[in-house]
Order: sequence, then structure tokens, then C-alpha cells
Amino acid sequence: MAKKRRRKKSNQQGAATLIFILALFVIGGGLGARYVMDKVFTPQTTQNSSSTTSLSPQQRRQRAFIKQMATPAVKAYHETHQVLPSIVIAQAILESSWGQSQLYKEAKNPFGMKGSYNGQSELFPTKEYENGKEVTIKDYFRVYPNLKAAILDHDLVVYRQFITTKTTNYATAAKELQTNGYATDPSYAKKLINMIKSYRLARFDSY
Repeated sequence: MAKKRRRKKSNQQGAATLIFILALFVIGGGLGARYVMDKVFTPQTTQNSSSTTSLSPQQRRQRAFIKQMATPAVKAYHETHQVLPSIVIAQAILESSWGQSQLYKEAKNPFGMKGSYNGQSELFPTKEYENGKEVTIKDYFRVYPNLKAAILDHDLVVYRQFITTKTTNYATAAKELQTNGYATDPSYAKKLINMIKSYRLARFDSY
């Protein structure tokens, strides 16, 4: 009888030990899972949140303008395959000073397109280069009903007159714009290329 009691007691101790080990495993697993959640997922969310909130007002405006131009520029390119979105956005940034120009605000013309659109034009001051010097003159510019019309008109004119090789390389396109006289600024192509690189605008060409 004594032997049976010792065996029963030994079995009880073994079961208790097993339950204790399982409890430690469950608790440890829970803590481990929580550790992973805290260390892997939480920092990423915090980083994304802090990167957004750390932007200056100017950077927020710039991001908003790029998005505003990118959406119709990409759509237009998918429809017509005329001018790369990166070129369209970079020109809009450069020509309208990030959407702050009088021409853009009053005529919805972000590209400095001269002449008239469906008979609509208006006189605006503009900076040109004459004999290597920057001068301010007044000229007639196209007035558009909306941004979509401005982009489609710009793309058609550029496709027909300024980017004659129909290239899909933004650097080549920028150089052609300058060579074929889109702007009088001798650094026009360089400025466009730097703009595209600085703000990663080429990513919109493959959307």
C-alpha cells in the first residue's frame, strides 16, 4: 500500500510540474507576442505619423500641389501617351512657382502657355531672357476653364512642337523642350531634371 501511495504522489507532482511549465509557456508566449507587436508594428506606425506631422507648412503645400497635378497628368498620359507625367508636373512646379503664380490662380494656366484657348486669353506679366538677361514683360496667355483642359492642351502642343522624338526618357524630353524653344531660360532643362530627381517625379511615369 505504501508503494502505491508514493507512486500516486509522484504522479501528482509530475502533473503539477507539467501544468506549471505550460503556464509559463503560455504567459511567456503572450508576453513575446506583445513584445513583437510593440517593437515591430508600433514603431512603424509612430514613424509614419511623426514623419507626416514633422512636415513644414511649405512641404505640405508642395506635396498637395504634386498630388493635384499628378492625378490628371497620369490620366492624360494613359489616354494620349503624349507627355510624361514627370515632365508635366515639373513644368507646372517651375512655371507656376508651386501653384502660387497669378497666371495659375486667375487663368488655371500652370505651364505658362501663351496665346489663346478657345478664344480666351489675358495679359499677364512674365519673365523672359533676352541676351542672357532676365527681363519682365507683358504677354497674352491662355485662359483655361479647368486644370484638365490645361493639361490636355499643354500635352498636345508639346507633343506636336517641342518633344519631337516622342521619347519616354524624362531627361531627353527636358532637353528637347529647351532646344526647341519652349522657354527662353538657358537652364530650363537642368531645372526640370533636378526637379524630377529631387521630388521623385519619375515614379508617376510608370503608374
